[in-house]
Amino acid sequence: MDEIGQKLRNARIKKGYTIDDLQQVTKIQKRYLIAIEEGQFDHLPGDFYVRAFIKQYSDAVGISSDDLLEEYKSEIPDSQPKEPVQNEENNTRSIKEESSSFFSNLGNYIPQIIVGIIVIVIIAVIAFGMIHKNQNASSVTIPKDNTEQTAKKSSDTKKSSSSSKKTKTTAKKSSDELSVKESSTKGTYSIKNLPSSGADVVVTAKNGQAWIQFQEGSDTTWQQALSSGDKKTTKITSSTSTFSIQTGNINNTEISIDGKSVDLSSVSNGSSIVQTLTFNVE
Repeated sequence: MDEIGQKLRNARIKKGYTIDDLQQVTKIQKRYLIAIEEGQFDHLPGDFYVRAFIKQYSDAVGISSDDLLEEYKSEIPDSQPKEPVQNEENNTRSIKEESSSFFSNLGNYIPQIIVGIIVIVIIAVIAFGMIHKNQNASSVTIPKDNTEQTAKKSSDTKKSSSSSKKTKTTAKKSSDELSVKESSTKGTYSIKNLPSSGADVVVTAKNGQAWIQFQEGSDTTWQQALSSGDKKTTKITSSTSTFSIQTGNINNTEISIDGKSVDLSSVSNGSSIVQTLTFNVE
């Protein structure tokens, strides 16, 4: 056990917390808390989260996180994540191979493309001739009578009725659409009009890595570190009443529910990048 881990452990014991108690307070898994106390930082999801988890641990046991991180900064790994160079090279090679394959296959379809263009031109010429013919026919003046005026009034009445029905239908559809709004409690959101078929919850890492844990009720559905650009989709059913998403870096996290983006601006402006977001289905 190294010096920083011993100091945190002593503070936890002084507070009267067990590892299980601290897990409930910080929402950090027990195995990660033990790794911090043992100084085994390589057992955490990545160097990017070492500082964040130590900061959360120290705040929970009453130690100044800023002073602690400054005192032991030489022992704590660099928090900046390193993007794997090999993945970039593999991606570049894959893009080049796909581009080469696309242009190679395109040459095989040139005859079909030419035939398609000829067919489109013929259809366009026929359509133009029909439009021109209709315009000439409409230029003939037909005397108006009371019957035409009556028919026009009837048509206007039907159009007005149809427009009114469409407006009501649109308003009804709008009221039935799924909505996600933040409640008066920061980090807590209300979901209304969840479809009977359920909805997809998509968590995306943007601009960098983000460690994510997804829970339905008290059960953990999944947890993993998402690299920049990675997405993870979870299907919630109509019977789901609440679920939560914990992120190790709120600034690198995006969430959408049934295609609707969740506004995380209020929690992103907080002092801590580690956040737990709670969603209640109404």
